[in-house]
Amino acid sequence: MYDEPAIQIATRRHGVVATWELLRRGMPHAHIGQLVASRHWERVHPTVLRRVGSAATREQRVAIGVLGCGPGTAAAAIGAARWWGASGCAQWPLEVVGTTKPRNIPTGVSYRQIRRLPVSWTTQLDGVPVVRPEMCALQLFARASVTRAARLTDSMWSRRLLSGPSIAAFLADMGAMGRNGTAGLRAYLDQRGPGYIPPESGLEARAWAILADAGIQVRRQVDVGDEQRWTGRVDGLVVGTRVLIEVQSARYHGALVDQEADRVRIAALNAAGFTVVEITDDDVWSRPGEVVRKVRVGIELDRQRRPMHDQP
Repeated sequence: MYDEPAIQIATRRHGVVATWELLRRGMPHAHIGQLVASRHWERVHPTVLRRVGSAATREQRVAIGVLGCGPGTAAAAIGAARWWGASGCAQWPLEVVGTTKPRNIPTGVSYRQIRRLPVSWTTQLDGVPVVRPEMCALQLFARASVTRAARLTDSMWSRRLLSGPSIAAFLADMGAMGRNGTAGLRAYLDQRGPGYIPPESGLEARAWAILADAGIQVRRQVDVGDEQRWTGRVDGLVVGTRVLIEVQSARYHGALVDQEADRVRIAALNAAGFTVVEITDDDVWSRPGEVVRKVRVGIELDRQRRPMHDQP
């Protein structure tokens, strides 16, 4: 059917689709005209269509706000922090950034034109284009007080949405002198230093409590690697073993992780003799028994991999 591409996109994006992305996918103007005329679609912005009957949610309104600003744009600053799950942040007016000025700015959107918005510092979260947490942190230091920006950045760090190395990489690429927020973000990183451990997230705290109740001790925020190089910092290490625990948010993990880089990193840890156990937020909040089961399986695998004289 002519509207199948639109349905596929809208199904993944809260019931809405942008006409410009349909054109990019090769849909003829005539087919887009049929969509507009169809009783199954309604125009909610000059460049955004909504599937009739889809739920009019906050998420749908955010999607309309960003898509209506055109290609190459993303939710930013306080609104982006809210989209990344930060508490105490207003979603509206939704700030959106891009390198060109849109013809029609959607209702409730505050649009800001910037010089650069590389795709490497944007992503999609729940189908909505949004700046990555590192760029969001820079914008927070440009918009909010230093204290509030630091608290929100700490919150994103504790949930592993960013890290010291990722902030440093962002500043090396985008931290040109004169860019608002640069000095604040640099000072924030300098004050914390390379060994900084952010406040523990509620998700991690709950995971460690579940394991402690099962008699499994965990040392949190551990730097690991082989003899040649540092591989990274993991959420936890089971005491007396080489079992590493990564606590992942199902919502954020896919938006942040380069799947190939993640595979290489885990392979390097396995090659260095570690056993990596991944736990999801669904496990922690809904299936605590699964958390214990996964870790115990990891402990048994670790025991089988290690020579008897290396075991505690």
